[in-house]
Amino acid sequence: MAAAGGGRRRGWKRGRPDGENAFSLARRFTLAAITPSPDELDDDLDLDGHLLEPAWDGHRVLATRAGDDVRLASADFRDWTASFPSAARGLCKLAATTLAIDGVLCVFDERGVPSFPSLRAQVAAGSSGATLICWDLLSIDGEDLRGQPLAARRARLAELLAGAPANVIASQELPAFPGKQGGDLARILVAVGRLGMRGIVARALAAAYGAGAWLSFATAEARADADAADDDSQHAIDWARSLSPPPPLSNADKVLYPRDGITKRDLVGYYRDIAEVMLPYLADRPVVVQRWPDGIDEFDWYQHRVPPRAPDYMRAAWVDGVRRIVLENEDALLWMVNQAGLTYHVFASRLASLAEPDWAMIDLDPGERTTWWDELIEVALAVRRVLELLELPSVVKTSGQRGLHVLVPLAPGHTFDGAEELGRGIALLLMRLLPDKVTIENEKEKRKGRLLLDHKQFVAKTLVAPYSLRAADEAPSSTPIAWSEVGPGLRPRALGLRTLRARLDKHGDLAAALLADAPAKTTLDRALAQLRNQR
Repeated sequence: MAAAGGGRRRGWKRGRPDGENAFSLARRFTLAAITPSPDELDDDLDLDGHLLEPAWDGHRVLATRAGDDVRLASADFRDWTASFPSAARGLCKLAATTLAIDGVLCVFDERGVPSFPSLRAQVAAGSSGATLICWDLLSIDGEDLRGQPLAARRARLAELLAGAPANVIASQELPAFPGKQGGDLARILVAVGRLGMRGIVARALAAAYGAGAWLSFATAEARADADAADDDSQHAIDWARSLSPPPPLSNADKVLYPRDGITKRDLVGYYRDIAEVMLPYLADRPVVVQRWPDGIDEFDWYQHRVPPRAPDYMRAAWVDGVRRIVLENEDALLWMVNQAGLTYHVFASRLASLAEPDWAMIDLDPGERTTWWDELIEVALAVRRVLELLELPSVVKTSGQRGLHVLVPLAPGHTFDGAEELGRGIALLLMRLLPDKVTIENEKEKRKGRLLLDHKQFVAKTLVAPYSLRAADEAPSSTPIAWSEVGPGLRPRALGLRTLRARLDKHGDLAAALLADAPAKTTLDRALAQLRNQR
């Protein structure tokens, strides 16, 4: 069976189809989305022709098998096989050579009711008594069933599970009732709630897999639990809740900034404090984490892939064959901080629209010059003046090191080519106006002491996220600032770990225009036309 948490071993080889294993099989499938219903049921709701099942309180997985190689993986491909070996062994006993099943791993409490807390406790204790409750059969022996109606897939699933081990069972169908109207559903939810269940899932019997919406209806008890959690991201029924323990703090007193005496404990405190304002810039986009395990004077490296055995509250996303890091909650961020992740670099685009940047960027890079600040300020203000003439909004932030980043928030639909054309047009214009001070030459020996206007834009090019710390004395952060602060008195090193909270309390988030729902997003067509006319 497959090893957990990114292990390389995929299981026993005997009995596999040529070239197939459980992992490669799993890559062909995506779990169907489940849509939460509104809290108020519509009396005209018609669920006739739907299969109703309990909303099993467990962890949803895609279970795949190729020969004796088995994989139990969550929606983001995280491998849980090693945590549930008995369920994996049960799958090996089914009469099939290859298969793919959509199911939920559950542990039953003393009442015989599925209990997510019990499931999580078993994982923490290293126990393995979970049951795989099978919702759907997606494939068997090379036959893809997803295009068949649910009724046919369920029949094939029942046939497969006849005589199966007791810990691999089919999801229970709730009794049918005439019409299945909203009022009747409300009474069933009350009855289900009294049994300790969290709700109901409804699926159209005539629908192909993923084609018809899966609907979930929560009980009043489940909705109350979600309201009490005070977490807008948590649904009343959630099959992706974390099975992992909270982020640890190891070697808390290890000094990572030696001249400032700043420890890992201090870093965790900083990122916990600013997580609420920083996470919107990390969420839903790949993140590259720069780590300094032995402090800022020692070796550093860039973590692109989700680390082996990472907790499940750290989301993973496949991008160009790489299982990329996505940080969408405080626990995930703090787990990476505990791995000595000091600096967080983000893609300019989101996972659902990787070809469409959320901003265009001009990076003002002074290179290795020792006398550079006054000229950098002059060039930054010149960039701002050009943007004003083009009637484009902008956000400016310190790099956290020696430079400044100027960003133009973009409306959806722009391309990286368009973003780069904007940056290049502005850079070429400034090269004509300030030929002795700016260049677009990337090679340092060709710059001849001039400041680089880095305008290159492409999918994998990253930006240091707003509020991310940098590996420099005083622990500065890449801090959004007001244009009125861009002057000789600006001291980037003073903006960071020890001062940022007071600054946020006073000024708020000065980079908010970059976020997805910001009203200041703009289009570039008119600005690009003006720049082309200047050539």
